[in-house]
Amino acid sequence: MGRIFRYTIAGAAGAIIAWAIMEPTPLMPNDERSIPYLYSFLIGLVAGLLVGLAIGLAEAISGLTPKDGRKAVVMGALVGAGGGVVGLTLGNAVYSMAESNSSNGGLLAFLLLVLGRGFGWALLGAAIGTSQGIATGSTAKMWNGALGGFIGGGLGGCTVEILAWINGIPGVGIPTPMIRLIGFTATGGGLGLLIGCAEELAKQAWLVRLVGANEGRAIDLYGTRVVIGRSEFADIPIFSDPDVSEKHAAILTQGKSYYIEDLGSVFGTSVNGAKITKEYLRDGDRISVGKTKFVFHDKATARMVSGLARQSGSVQIPTSEHVCPFCGSIKDAAGNCDCAVGAAQPTAPPLPTQSPAADPIAQPPSPFGGAIAQPPASGLPGSARLVAVSGPYSGQTFPLKSGETLIGREASKDIGLPMDSTVSRNHARIARELVGYVLYDTGSTNGTFAGGAKVQRHELHPGDIIQIGSTKFTFEQ
Repeated sequence: MGRIFRYTIAGAAGAIIAWAIMEPTPLMPNDERSIPYLYSFLIGLVAGLLVGLAIGLAEAISGLTPKDGRKAVVMGALVGAGGGVVGLTLGNAVYSMAESNSSNGGLLAFLLLVLGRGFGWALLGAAIGTSQGIATGSTAKMWNGALGGFIGGGLGGCTVEILAWINGIPGVGIPTPMIRLIGFTATGGGLGLLIGCAEELAKQAWLVRLVGANEGRAIDLYGTRVVIGRSEFADIPIFSDPDVSEKHAAILTQGKSYYIEDLGSVFGTSVNGAKITKEYLRDGDRISVGKTKFVFHDKATARMVSGLARQSGSVQIPTSEHVCPFCGSIKDAAGNCDCAVGAAQPTAPPLPTQSPAADPIAQPPSPFGGAIAQPPASGLPGSARLVAVSGPYSGQTFPLKSGETLIGREASKDIGLPMDSTVSRNHARIARELVGYVLYDTGSTNGTFAGGAKVQRHELHPGDIIQIGSTKFTFEQ
């Protein structure tokens, strides 16, 4: 949806700027029915260049590398200008023929004029729609954009003639510049909207970046081979991760199936926590390239995965890569769980190193025997804790430090939540201050909530419900 919104706003903005530049000039006479060839040429050139430039900028700000961003802007402007010249020149010729055959008036004559006006803008929209496909070298993206641009530009172009017809009704009297402004805006916004919709509907697979720079960015997968690496020539470049090789891995398309292949990287490529050489991908798979993580989405296998989930009955076993689907225990760093062959036998959780008087944190009942610590007296130093009441960590207790407690997706945090992909690496912190414990959001992507409201700072009181990612906690002291 983000791309659709950006394209729509960009297309409308580019068209409005084009109108503002040309309206005070002789290119926009009051009599719109007799435009010479030179006027059509210049109108198409300016409108196509500015709308195409705006669409290119909308694509460039979506997280492309500087090189790809420049290419998107340049191709949008050049192809848009060329398409505008060809489109409005041919459209004016068609419109002139329709006008010459409409002397008798009537519905048919009106439809001919509408189609003649819309045809030129449809060609302009189709050209702008192909520009981003040309920039990325993707034939599929070119066709999708051309289709969306043709429909959107055609509908917007027809708007001008319809408004002119409405203006001819006695008593209406819409100023001609206003008609052109509405028409230009509708045309630019319409072709941007339809180009964005066509690309969103037609895309088959994409990656969403989970950990690393540009978290949450969606990257469409076009072409039969998409290279991930630290090289500036990679299709998906990762410059900020030193563990990523120049050409680290490639995602390959075979028919409607997608595979990922390691390209001899130093630190390897993992899918769902397991090192791979070449692996078939399904919707929801987690890909690790160095320290950077992605989740793979595929419309075809999404249906298959959801179908398997429906067949699983009422079994509610977590599907996280960090949790064993058989015994439900959390895996260690080597991928072992309680039921793994050769895994270390479970032992009782370690007791606190400090004395109970210094930090009397209650331990949960141990399933392995031994004494169970008694709950601390309320209000004692170090007795504060978060208890997860819903989400992937439901039932677990997290003690708070007497100073500052850091919360994030990294396991190294004081409260690490690696199973929850909606938690940012540096999500929140809880500090003990004079007023008591205070919750702070530390620039998280999805926000921190207390009592159902998004907060930046919140003084905690016993019983408060806070939400971090998809997990809800109650604060106890």
